[in-house]
Amino acid sequence: MPSRPPSSFDWFLMFILASVWGASFIFIKHSVQIFNPVQMAMWRMVMATVLYLPIAAAFWSKIDWTRWKSLLVVAFCGSAIPNFLFALAQQHVNSSLAGVLNSLTPLFTLLLGVAFFKMEFTRNKVVGVTLGLAGAFILILFNSKSAVSGNTFFAGLCALATVCYAINANVVNKNLRDMHPAGIASAAFVLTGFFFIIGLWWSGGWQAAQQHEEGLEGLGYIFYLAAVGTVGGSILYFWLLQRTTAVFATSVTYILPIVAMLLGAFDGEVLGPIDMVGAAVILTGVYIARK
Repeated sequence: MPSRPPSSFDWFLMFILASVWGASFIFIKHSVQIFNPVQMAMWRMVMATVLYLPIAAAFWSKIDWTRWKSLLVVAFCGSAIPNFLFALAQQHVNSSLAGVLNSLTPLFTLLLGVAFFKMEFTRNKVVGVTLGLAGAFILILFNSKSAVSGNTFFAGLCALATVCYAINANVVNKNLRDMHPAGIASAAFVLTGFFFIIGLWWSGGWQAAQQHEEGLEGLGYIFYLAAVGTVGGSILYFWLLQRTTAVFATSVTYILPIVAMLLGAFDGEVLGPIDMVGAAVILTGVYIARK
C-alpha cells in the first residue's frame, strides 16, 4: 500500500472523477422518468459490457482470472447493485440529496475496513465516522421537511448503495491492487455481462426503449452513465485506488456532492437549510476521518 501522501496529479484525477460521477445523478434522474429502475440498471450494465469487451481483449493477458470472486464483487457491489439502488431511490429523491448521501462511501469504507480488512482505526476516524453518520441521519430522517424532495426509505437506499461501494473499495484495495485498472473493470463485466443481457430482456427494457416516445433520449442518458460514469469512471477510480489508498480514493465523494448540488440547482432543484446542514456535517466528517 502506498505510504506517500497524495500528489497533485492524484488530486487532479480525483477532481475529474468527482465531476464525472457528480453529473451522473442528473442523468439517473432523467433516465428513470423514462425507464423503470430495473430497466435503467440493466441497460446501463449491458452498454458497459459491450464497451468493455474490446478493453478486456486488449488487456486479456494482464487479467488474473483466478481472482474471479473479487471480480464478481467489482461487478455487483461496484456497479450493478448500487446502480439499481440509486435508480430506484431517485424516483423519489432528487439528484442533490443522492449526491450528498453518496459521500458516505469513505465512512463505510473505514468501518468495513476496520471490521474485516485490518484497517487501522484512529481517533480522527472515530470522530469522522460519527459525524458523517450523524449528517446522514439528518438528511435521511428530516429531508421531507426541507426543500430537497425525498423520504426516509428511499434516502436510505442511497446510503445502502454506498455500503456496496465501500465493500468494492476494500476488496479491490486488498485483492486486486496489482492488476491493471482497465483489466479489473473489463474482466468483471466479461464474467457477468450475460446475466445483465438476460436481465434486460426479462425487465422489458428493450420494448420500453422502442415503445416510449422518449426512449432514444433515455438511452442517451444511460449511454453517458455507461460510457463515462461506469467504464471511464471505473477505470479512473481503480487507477486512483492503486496509486493511493482506499480511503483517499473513496474520498472523491468529498467533492462529488458539490458537483451534484450545482447541477441540481441548474436543473431546478432547491436546497433548504436542513440539506445544507446535513451536507456540511457529512463532509466535515469525511475530512476529519481522512486526517
